[in-house]
Amino acid sequence: MIFDALFGSKVEAISPKETEEKLAKANVQILDVRTKEEYNQGHIPNSINIEVTEVENNLDKINKNNEIITVCASGMRSNRAAKKLVDLGYEKVKNMKGGMMAWKGKVE
Repeated sequence: MIFDALFGSKVEAISPKETEEKLAKANVQILDVRTKEEYNQGHIPNSINIEVTEVENNLDKINKNNEIITVCASGMRSNRAAKKLVDLGYEKVKNMKGGMMAWKGKVE
């Protein structure tokens, strides 16, 4: 509890391979928190793009009932976004390790 107050909530990490496997299942939402420009250069199919600084202003687009996997370029911004969601009461949030630099799956 004190740790969380000092350092923020701990977010579970998920590998790109595990993320790809989960995409085949229902109730998984990929939240890409990169800039619009980065997102437009290539993103995971069916992901939604909400920049990390705008996550709190767009909670209506993030389904609390789904498992949410946050993604950015390297994993740093997405970890910040994931921590924010956990702090706001989202329970099924994971951060993809290595971000898009580690992603080997399909890209749109």
